[in-house]
Amino acid sequence: MKIPNFKTEQGSILYKDTVGRLISPRVAGILLEQAQFQLGYLNARQVLDLGCGPGTLTLPLAVGNPELAITAVDASKSMVGLAAAEAAKLGVSNIRFAQMDAGHISLAPGSFDLVLCNLAFPFFPRPEQSMSEVFSVLRPGGVACFTVPGRKTWGEFFEVAAASLGDMISLARPFLVKFSQADALPDAMHAVGFEQVAQQKTLLPFSFANGQAVLDFFGELFHLLDYATPDMKSEIADAIDRDHADGFTMHYEAVLLTAQRPS
Repeated sequence: MKIPNFKTEQGSILYKDTVGRLISPRVAGILLEQAQFQLGYLNARQVLDLGCGPGTLTLPLAVGNPELAITAVDASKSMVGLAAAEAAKLGVSNIRFAQMDAGHISLAPGSFDLVLCNLAFPFFPRPEQSMSEVFSVLRPGGVACFTVPGRKTWGEFFEVAAASLGDMISLARPFLVKFSQADALPDAMHAVGFEQVAQQKTLLPFSFANGQAVLDFFGELFHLLDYATPDMKSEIADAIDRDHADGFTMHYEAVLLTAQRPS
C-alpha cells in the first residue's frame, strides 16, 4: 500500500474528507484540552499550529479563544488554502496562515508561547531538525504539545489480518512505519534541549457493525489492503464476523507529548 501524497490538491481534499473527518478531530480534542490548560498556565497569547492541515485544530482553537494570535502553517499549499477558506466562512480573523515546512520554520525566534502539532510529526522527514526549529521559535519557558499515533493503533485489526495474511501483512509497512516513527518524538525533544517531556496515551474506540465495514473504512482512508486479493479480504471480513458477531471495535492510540523550553 502507499499513503497518499497529502501535499497535492487532490491529496489534501482526500485527507480532509477522510482522516480529517474521521480521525484527526477526535485526536485534536485531546490536544485542544491540553492547549486550554497550557494557555492559562503560560498566560499565552502567541500560538503556532505546525502542520495545520485543513484547520482541524486551528479553527476551534481560534473560535474558542478570540484573544489569541494564532499562526497556522503547513507544508502543503492546498491544505493551507482549505484551512484559510474555512476560516473565512466562519468569520475567524485571529489566524495568520502560511505555507511552511516544519524543517525550516521561517518565523521570529522566541516569538511563541505555545506550539501545537496534531498528528503531523510522523510526516516530518527530519524529526530532530523539526524539533530544533520548534525549540527556536518558542520563548524561554514556552511549551510544545504534539499528538502522534501510538503502536497500539488498530492493533485488534492487525491481529486478525496477520492471521489471514501471514507475512503479507508486512506489505502494509509504509502505513505501520508512521506509528513507529512517532517513537522518535521524545528522543528528538530531549536531543534539542526540551525539558519536562511528558507522555499521555489515550485509546480512542472505533466501532463497526461487521467485517466489511472495517475493510471499507481502511479502503477509504489508507488503501491499506489494496495489495490483498478479494479472497484474502473476504477471509479477513469473515474472521471478524465469526469472532465478533455483535460488532467489531478497534482502537486508535493517541499519544500526547508535552515538553517545555527551559526558562
